[in-house]
Amino acid sequence: MLLQAIQHNNSTRSALNLVGSNSFLNWIGGASTKNGTPVNTNSAKTLSAFYNGITILCNDYAKLPKSVIIKEGNTRTKDTSHPVNRLLNKRPNQYMSAFNYDSIMMQCAILKGNAYSEIIRNAVTGKVESRQFIDERLTPVTVKKFNGKLFYHFDGKVVEGKNIEHVIGFSENGITGIGVVAYAAKSLGVALSSQEFAEEYYASKGIGMGVMTSATKMDPDAKTRYAQAIENRLNSSSNYKVSVIDEASSFQHISLTPQESMFLETNKHAIGEVARWLNIPTHKLKDTENSNYSNMESLNIDYISNSVLPWSIKFKQEQVEKLFVESEKQRGYAVHHNSNSLLEADKKTQAAFLSTMIYAGVYTRNEVRSLLDLNEIDGLSEPLTAVNMQTLEQVDANLKKLQNE
Repeated sequence: MLLQAIQHNNSTRSALNLVGSNSFLNWIGGASTKNGTPVNTNSAKTLSAFYNGITILCNDYAKLPKSVIIKEGNTRTKDTSHPVNRLLNKRPNQYMSAFNYDSIMMQCAILKGNAYSEIIRNAVTGKVESRQFIDERLTPVTVKKFNGKLFYHFDGKVVEGKNIEHVIGFSENGITGIGVVAYAAKSLGVALSSQEFAEEYYASKGIGMGVMTSATKMDPDAKTRYAQAIENRLNSSSNYKVSVIDEASSFQHISLTPQESMFLETNKHAIGEVARWLNIPTHKLKDTENSNYSNMESLNIDYISNSVLPWSIKFKQEQVEKLFVESEKQRGYAVHHNSNSLLEADKKTQAAFLSTMIYAGVYTRNEVRSLLDLNEIDGLSEPLTAVNMQTLEQVDANLKKLQNE
């Protein structure tokens, strides 16, 4: 079947090829700045808001604690000895740390629409030994369908879908994704044009551009000498710059027009545009104009629920499907991402919450110590239950225990 798949031509093109082609850019209505600079993933990252937004999302996903668990009914048990646990938390391959691997995979999924990684399995057991990131800049990937299966063509070889970890961004076919820059090109192009305009303005005009007028007629040489004299004086390194203009001449400084000022302010509005395209709140892009400390926690909860969690689910579902053999999946093996780690409140709120959980019997005191990265203490592993919340069976058991002492 693999040989037949290699020869099969009914392919589904990857989003990278679509985004990189001129025809696709023309289809979305043009993607270049006023100076003709193409709007792509590289130029988009020169926008501070866009770069910061990508970095925030990638880092927040990468720092999520990930663990291998076994689900048995309503019970979940961590299996830290499973080989996949090390691939998730330590070294997915010989080249990358787990943090860097998760970060680059997330970046590719957002910017290119597709994040690919080849799963290397043990030839005998079929269990995963490493996860090799596929850099599409060096080895473009083509996805092909054949006999109800997906095959990935890259680096001169064909790999079956079960051995490729593939996370997609926005997709129109559910198989390959399309990078955010493809759709945001026009919007980002305006912000890049504004950035170029600001650079050109300060380089060519700056704050010292002006016009000198004279009541008397001047020959061209005199005009040149006057202009050079004023320019040399204003460009001097002395603390005090005083120029004397004779013959009833005057100097008029040329300032920004209202239209130019508004265009330079476009960079500020670009923060909101970038935030919408990346689906993150503006305060994550260091814009706190409409936020304050009273609602910051609510904004962070909204960010985790609507920005980080959807990506986490995409990655987790792919990991569960591809990183375990079928017998392990039937036994309840899965991957857990702990998004609660991103919800650290201030110390007072955190203390109140943990106290409530302890006295409600939800957490034991040692479990709370573990959350705070502290070692366990003997005798603190039993759950506490307030007397007025105990069941009759618990009350009877406690009374009998006291009587026997």
